[in-house]
Amino acid sequence: MNFKKRIILFCLWAFLVLFLIAFPTPEYEGVKITWYDKIIHVIMFGGFSYLLIYSLAASRLKNFLLILFFGLSAGILYSAFGEFIQSFVPGRTVSEYDFYAGVAGSFLFTVIAYVKFKKIKA
Repeated sequence: MNFKKRIILFCLWAFLVLFLIAFPTPEYEGVKITWYDKIIHVIMFGGFSYLLIYSLAASRLKNFLLILFFGLSAGILYSAFGEFIQSFVPGRTVSEYDFYAGVAGSFLFTVIAYVKFKKIKA
């Protein structure tokens, strides 16, 4: 897949994550969200980092460690941005544990991208 197609895939994922985060939900008094919510955050923001690294791996950037750092940093910042956005969305709450799950997902998927792409870019 060429760079343009990879970037389009990444942008679609980023918009999907933003849509899911910014989508208002009915307010539920006393409903406790369990651990599966954290898995969703790991997948959303890990996928964000992975697809960004996947896109940049096809670009003209030659420094693979810089690509990994940029993908990880962008995923962490997008996770923080997502929690910030949720503070303005009815029915959503800000949770530091959701942010930590996003950071964990970005880190995990960056490691996966490193293992998968290191032979290609090294």
